[in-house]
Amino acid sequence: MIFALILSTSCKKEFTTIGNQLIDTPHFEGKLFDEAKVVIYDQPVDRVFASQIINDFPHPSYLNLPYASLGFYNDDKFGLLNAAFATTLNPDEKDFSKDLGDNINILSSKLIIPYFSHTEDEAYVLDSIYGDSTLDIQIHELTYLLPGYDPDSNLEEKRVFYSDFDFTPYKGTLIGEANAYEINNEPYYIYKRNDDGTFELDDDGEKIVKDSLSPGLVIDLDNNFFQQKIFDHSGEDVLSNTNMFRDYFRGLYIEALESGETDRFLMLPLDEAKILIEYTYDEVDDNGTPNYPNDDTVETKYNEIEMSFAPPYVNHYQNTLSPEAQTALNNSDIVNGDEKIYIKGDAGAEALVQLFDEQQLRELRESDWMINQAELYIYVDENEAQQMLSNPERLYIYNYDKKYFIDDAITKIYPDNYQNNYLTLDGHLKKDDNGQAYYKFGITRHIRNVIKNDSLNARLAIRVVPETYPDSLKIKDVFLDPDAFLPAGTVLHGNLSAVKPPVLKIYYTDPK
Repeated sequence: MIFALILSTSCKKEFTTIGNQLIDTPHFEGKLFDEAKVVIYDQPVDRVFASQIINDFPHPSYLNLPYASLGFYNDDKFGLLNAAFATTLNPDEKDFSKDLGDNINILSSKLIIPYFSHTEDEAYVLDSIYGDSTLDIQIHELTYLLPGYDPDSNLEEKRVFYSDFDFTPYKGTLIGEANAYEINNEPYYIYKRNDDGTFELDDDGEKIVKDSLSPGLVIDLDNNFFQQKIFDHSGEDVLSNTNMFRDYFRGLYIEALESGETDRFLMLPLDEAKILIEYTYDEVDDNGTPNYPNDDTVETKYNEIEMSFAPPYVNHYQNTLSPEAQTALNNSDIVNGDEKIYIKGDAGAEALVQLFDEQQLRELRESDWMINQAELYIYVDENEAQQMLSNPERLYIYNYDKKYFIDDAITKIYPDNYQNNYLTLDGHLKKDDNGQAYYKFGITRHIRNVIKNDSLNARLAIRVVPETYPDSLKIKDVFLDPDAFLPAGTVLHGNLSAVKPPVLKIYYTDPK
């Protein structure tokens, strides 16, 4: 799954996005009609999919978050977003299926979650991190069974999780915490140990590196918890296979606390996240006389076990909108449109668009024009944008009334060519020759069908999506799941703006 990774620098308000390249499609020859009525207004989005079963278009699949968000996205324009997440765990069955040993002594138990990162000049550069403060983090045992079955389906279908699912009643034992945790770009080293668990040293007395991991969250966990939860049950059925283990140890809930600073937001890849436990145990050698324990010898041995993170990963969002944004959403004018349009990912807000009025649409249908190209331009409110942490590099347009793709996103001729269709929609953040920022949407097929084929003139919706094509892009109910991964927002000029209202440009050939 491909997602745009957002790079944080040392300055709170400076962010860039990797990969913003798209060659504009040249315009067809023909006349231009740019007087179409465009009504655009604000629409709140209270929740988004966090993890779900998808059994419809474009293909059946079990969709999970590819990564999870943690921390606080604090935007003066939109307000405060607090993200936490739950995850299940997978045991390493080759380790858990055997006796873990006697006289266990846990040397270390750590939570390890890598950051998105890349290297430049042999140094790590962190991606998808916002803000510059520390975080207070807590890790709890999760008592809720994921994925769980939906009681509304008579427990026959797996539960669909939304971002407003509250895990608070299911926070079990506190098993780890880090106060004022500093984010840094240093790798994490795992050191070699001798058979007895002591560190292996080189000739200079320095510890020898066994493995170098990319930068990430590394937090000490409670050794006593794992002694009681895992090692005290060595050889029992609850550790014998993955399903029984998941029912017994249901996972983790990881959250950032508002008691600390609220200006750090992380998007974390979880495919390499794990719990690493290093321990020693006693190995008994009966010296070939199993019936005579008096000559047994006991030797201390070192071992380690891992538990990897496993889907579903379910994010929980708490959005506290700013008074300004809340007022705009509460007072949206669905008939006449709005002056300012607020759009934000992570269960924030979208925009609804109604093109044409009845008389104009009737005249266009009677015109017999050949529609060559249609593009919807919506402009960023530059004054408002300066107050935001970052503007999304990509917006997505879809059929709101059908909760489905518009015709430009899928064709009957090439139904599997989602990548190219996604590109034709455009929606990238650009600037014109005067430096005015805008988003442009290629909606040619949609306009052709509305005008030429008398298709329903459905309302369109505009949402935040990743910069590049996400494999999981699916629309269901009122939610577009990719925006559950991106906290960025923007303020656009609405159709009542006196500065730069939206424009629908239709290039056509008049056969008359």
